[in-house]
This record gives sequence, C-alpha cells and structure tokens, in this order.
Amino acid sequence: MAPTVRALADRVWDHVLHTEPHYALRTGRPVEHLPSGSLDEAEERAAMGRSVRAALAGIGEATLERDERDTAALLHFIADHWACADQSWWWHFPVAPYQLYELSFTASQAFDVITFADPNTDVERFRSLAGDLARQVRGAEAKLRAQAESGWGTPQAALPGFVSAVVGLRAAIQRWLTVDEQRIEPLSPALRGRLTDGLRRAAMNDILPAVDSLLRYLDGPARDTATPVAGLGHYPGGEQAYRRLVRQYASYDISPEQVHDIGQAQVAELTEKMAKLRSEIGFDGDEAAYRSVLEADERFHARCAEDVAATYRRHLAAIEPLVGQWFSATPKARHAVERLDPELEAGLSYGYYEQPGPTNPLGRYRYNGSGLDSRSQINAATLIFHELVPGHHFHLARQEEDTALHPIRGMFAPGLLGAYTEGWAEYAASLGIEMGLYTDPWDRYGHYVHQRLTAQRLVVDTGLNAFGWSLEKAAAYMASTTMESPQQIHTETLRYSTDMPGQALGYRLGFLKFWELREHAARKLGTTFDVRAFHEVVLGPGALPLTAVSENAANFVAGQTTG
Repeated sequence: MAPTVRALADRVWDHVLHTEPHYALRTGRPVEHLPSGSLDEAEERAAMGRSVRAALAGIGEATLERDERDTAALLHFIADHWACADQSWWWHFPVAPYQLYELSFTASQAFDVITFADPNTDVERFRSLAGDLARQVRGAEAKLRAQAESGWGTPQAALPGFVSAVVGLRAAIQRWLTVDEQRIEPLSPALRGRLTDGLRRAAMNDILPAVDSLLRYLDGPARDTATPVAGLGHYPGGEQAYRRLVRQYASYDISPEQVHDIGQAQVAELTEKMAKLRSEIGFDGDEAAYRSVLEADERFHARCAEDVAATYRRHLAAIEPLVGQWFSATPKARHAVERLDPELEAGLSYGYYEQPGPTNPLGRYRYNGSGLDSRSQINAATLIFHELVPGHHFHLARQEEDTALHPIRGMFAPGLLGAYTEGWAEYAASLGIEMGLYTDPWDRYGHYVHQRLTAQRLVVDTGLNAFGWSLEKAAAYMASTTMESPQQIHTETLRYSTDMPGQALGYRLGFLKFWELREHAARKLGTTFDVRAFHEVVLGPGALPLTAVSENAANFVAGQTTG
C-alpha cells in the first residue's frame, strides 16, 4: 500500500528532529547530540530524499484535498533538495560566518535549556554535547581539507572572515561551557564535580585544541591552497551547482541568465524612481551628490545602538494601527527589537528575525548595533516592516502558531523556502507605499534604496557565480547601486560568492512573484478583489514553493470568478 501524504510528512519530520537540533529545541525537546557536518551525514540525508521522492511517485495527488496538495508540493521540494545533499555538501565552506551562525545559535540554546532537573541525565547530556562540539570542529577542518584536495580551495578574500568567525566561536564555546554556580547548586557535590571537572578537561584537552588546530589550518595550509577568485563558477562542477541552487532558492524554474537580466532591469527602474524623487524635492544634483548630502545629515546616523532601536519602534507604532485594513489575521505573539550578540555583529551585514519559541515568547528583530558611523538609517522603515510588521513576524510567528499545519510546514518549511520567506517580507515592506507610510520623502527614498539593494543582488550574485565577475567588479557595481559602506559591500559580496551563493536571490524574486500574483488577481477580479482575502490565500497556508503559491492564487481567482 502506498504511504499517505501525512505518513510521509511524519517520516520527514522525524528525520529533521533527529538531525537538526534547532527544530528539536523549538519543540521543547532536549538535544541529544549536535551533528558533525560530515559527508556521511549528508549521504544519509540524500538517501532519505531519494526514498521520499520514490514514495511520492506512488501517491495519486490528483485526488488530494488542497491542504494535502500543499503538503505534497512541499514534500516534493524537500525530497529533491535532500536527494542531492551528498553533492551540495561540497558547495559550502563550513566556517564561513553565515554557515557558522547555525552552530553558534543552536549550540548556545542546547546548553542553556539544560535545567539539571534530572541530575544524572542532564549532567551526562551536557558532557556529551561538549564532546559533540569537538567532533564538529574537527569535522569542519576535515571538510576544508577535503574541499581543497578536490579543487575547492578557500577564496583568499574570505580567509580573514573565516578566521574571525572561528575566533568568535572559540570565545563562545568557553562561555557555553562555563556553568554558573547558582545554576548547578541543586546538584550533589559529586555531580557538580563530575560536570565542572569533565567540562574543564573536555575544553582543555579536546575542544579548544580542535579549534586551535582549525585556526592553524586556516593560517597555514588553507592559505597555500586558497584561490584568488570567489564564486561557484570557478570550481569544478560549480556552474551546474549554481544553476541548481538558483532553482532551489527561487523554488521555480529559472536560469542564472534570466535572473541577471531581471536584476539589471529592476536596478534601472529603481534608479529612475530615485532620480524622479530627487527632482520632486528640488535637488538638482546627481545621485552621488545626494548621497553625500544624506551621509552628512545627522538624522540618518544613530548615535548609539539604542537610537537604532528607538527608530524601529517609531515606525512600528505608525504601521500597527493600519494592519487590520490589509490583513484579516495576525499572530498572537508580540514583537520587539533587540541588539545582536557582539560576537555575531562583525560577520553579519544586518541582523535577523528570531521567532518566538519555548525560551522566548517574543518575535524579535535582532539588529546590528555596530559601525553606526557608516551605517545609514535612511532605510529603517522598510527594514523593520520587512523584519517584523507585516513581514517576517506576520508570516513566521503566525505559521508556527497554526497547530493545524504539519510541523514540516509550520516549522521546517520557512528555512528552506527563501523566495517565499524573504519574498513575503519584501512584499510586506512595500505595502507601506499604499498604506501611506512613505509619505515622508526621506522614508520613500530609503525604501527605494533598500529595494535596489535587493534588486542588485540578482545582478551581483549571478555575476560572481555564473559570469566570472571578480570581487572587485562586484564591489564596484554595488558601490554604484547601493548606499552600503565599503565594509558592508565587502561582507555582502563574500556572502553571495562564498557563504551562501544563490540565497540572496530569493528576496527580489519572491517579491516580484507575490506582486505578479496579486496584480493578476486584481485584474481578473476587478472591483471584487479583496486584498485581505488575497493575503490570506498566500499567507494562510504558510511557506510553500512558489509554484504551489501560484497554483493556490490561480485557484482563488478561478473560485472568485465562478462565484
């Protein structure tokens, strides 16, 4: 008998819970081990993907209800993604700042949630996780060596960032393994000694030596095998790898060539909008001259990190009374802004949205509060609408709160589907135009600046990975099409070429797809078009491949027309 969609979803979710501790933590389960990141683990995942894909072939999907069709569409996407895990393992450098983020975020929580309520079990779990840290660090060095032997040497320009990220990890590990005396006070003296002595020995004899070995590798052999260029297209098999990543991150069929052309057209359109706005406010200079004016204006530079947070809160207060006119459902969880941990700020250009979970009931935007002298705040309104209301928070918090969704949809899908998750947030931020929140020309100009940043990613990401662009050429293009500082441009170009090739495409591609679907629905339905109903169609089911979102939107239009 062929398995049901639900049974397949259960299999996939069980695999996720056993291999990705981040999701175990979000369900309130204890983390039993941290993955090593080995090729063996990737091969196990590939086998699972092929098994799920074969099982899906035996399901008659034409007879499924809409919700099951959505789940089946997601399972197809996951199966195809996992089935090549043994190949894609080679395409990512394990100590790139964005790749280390998952370890830094997850390991910290895994240690923090251990309460020692079950003394013997919790002490052993803490010690076991410490051992896993050492294996993961050793695994990262082994992977870098294997990549170099296969012609995938580390880009020279990325090495300083890799070293900085590992140095930050070393400091974080020491903090994770330093257990507060008050926290372990309920333990017996024997168990306290077993824990603290064991952690001290593990740190000194295993974990920190592994980190130091990795740092020596990065400072020695990795430099000898480093490549003078960056981007997947420069590596053996890298061109086909990138084509696959483009389709994966877009979640529909599109080529690097098409993405590049779309990006160039979008950049030109937004550049024209910015020029028109400058003319409307009476500025007769060019963009470079206007940028100099903005950079000198103290209104667009925060004096301290708390000023950044205050600006975000001001924009949130403006949009919150309006959301009922555009949305029929909103998340139960509240939202907030909070600064990033200092060790993460150097490697991340901006920040990230942190979903509500067992340890924190708030949906938070963790913002970067460093480098404020070169970090303009002119796009603050767009950024916070993207990250919180009505962007990531309206999608991610609400999706997790929907207990009717299977966990692979409620929890797992958003991290896989960047074009949906980031595309929705970009689309949501653009609603500020019709909501009347960008009437201030400064905010509107900042909105165009932000939009052009995501549009130029289509050009630069494909340029670096598919068309042989150098980092210098990419940086020059970014300097002409963004207001980013040289340091931010450096971080961004390495993100596109080395940390997560293809990932940044989802922001603009998803944005364009959501607007394409909305405009099509509005044309077909005319005066009966209800934006709140449309938002529910695309947002209510949660993150899905954009092929499935398009099908749902088409069914919505057909149903409304028939009705």
